[in-house]
Amino acid sequence: GLRRLTREVCDFLIKIPMLGAVESLNVSVASGIVLSEIRRQRFKS
Repeated sequence: GLRRLTREVCDFLIKIPMLGAVESLNVSVASGIVLSEIRRQRFKS
């Protein structure tokens, strides 16, 4: 999670749905998931 003050200075926030016992992701894993989803949506046929 992010501190309240950190969230307040963000231009936008995203939410990555997670199943199971995972409570948080490190920034490198979260970035990989987001970039993979962007690529998937741009190149779907």
